[in-house]
Amino acid sequence: MRLALVVVAACGAATPAPAPPPPEKELQLNQPGVLVKVEDATLAGYVTIVDFWSESCGACVVVAGKVTAAIASQPRVLLRKIDVGDGFTPAAKAFEIEALPHYNVYDRKQRLRYILVGNDCLRAPDLARQLLAEP
Repeated sequence: MRLALVVVAACGAATPAPAPPPPEKELQLNQPGVLVKVEDATLAGYVTIVDFWSESCGACVVVAGKVTAAIASQPRVLLRKIDVGDGFTPAAKAFEIEALPHYNVYDRKQRLRYILVGNDCLRAPDLARQLLAEP
């Protein structure tokens, strides 16, 4: 009888499934100028900052570095990068990018909440924290 109880207890113990790995914190979505769907970049439950940038934009690189550092400790904030190339590309036209740097900030329900251009992009980490605090 004792043996049967041990077997039942051992078989009845369920091991929890491993949690899925978190998404990549920062991800480049396209080759320069190639059109992508920004909707595919946002994830439910995460605040997503979409950085429209170009390799030739020095301010883009500086701002992105500061934003990346500011959100590093925020596990529920993601950064997705879309290279708009020289400004005359399908990506730049589709997203109506007229000036760089240019950020779109999406809330946890994948809704576009903020469009930031130029130095206003530095506000993205603070806005992301505010969106995370929303119910």
